[in-house]
Amino acid sequence: MVRAVWNGKVIAESDETVIIDGNHYFPADAVRPELLRPSTTTTVCPWKGRASYHTLIVDGKENRDAAWYYPNPSSAASAVAGRVAFWNGVKIEDDGGPVRRRSFLDRFRGDDQTTSESAEHAHTGPAPVVDLTDATFFDSLDGHATIVDFWAPWCGPCKALHPIFDHLAHHHADDQVHFARVNVDENPGVASGLGVMSIPTLLLCDAHGNEVDRIVGLPDRRALDQFVGRAAAVARSGLSAS
Repeated sequence: MVRAVWNGKVIAESDETVIIDGNHYFPADAVRPELLRPSTTTTVCPWKGRASYHTLIVDGKENRDAAWYYPNPSSAASAVAGRVAFWNGVKIEDDGGPVRRRSFLDRFRGDDQTTSESAEHAHTGPAPVVDLTDATFFDSLDGHATIVDFWAPWCGPCKALHPIFDHLAHHHADDQVHFARVNVDENPGVASGLGVMSIPTLLLCDAHGNEVDRIVGLPDRRALDQFVGRAAAVARSGLSAS
């Protein structure tokens, strides 16, 4: 069971929290509404959308804007719809109960996957994803289809995509299909040359280094599976963008 506690009172309690960026998002019906007062404060997250806030009032004490939620989250952050998170001194207690916590990545893996299945298919060691630079990028594309993840350290959706991309690489990387990354902050030349204007961007290149397809933004699992499937088809057929 996960609890949000402030001023000695349990504000919210649930076994069905969703974890994004290290924050537990509680179902709205797991939060005690009598302890919340609407706030006029709003903020904007670059990838989740515009957040609204509640002020907590417990035994006469006020914790301004200590709870937040996304009334209309972006499609990339749809997992937080109808959920509330806390900060500003609110303590999150997790007793490690039997129900598996849902992370943001669960919506890519599928909700019917059990903990034992996750362990059975788990991989250890580094994922077969190669970090490319402006100097090595084009030479690294010859002879195989390559899926390239363009990202930056400050990009929330990029960081959310990394473990999913690693998981795909573990299962699908071989001599014919390679997986790679380019940090656009450190390697702006290749990103600019390929017209990568937004991140994350996934680029599919054929065995000759020609672009075949791209995805801009954080894709869902179906789009990723289709993209990997196309990479395999490109590798088999020698398909070129020309």
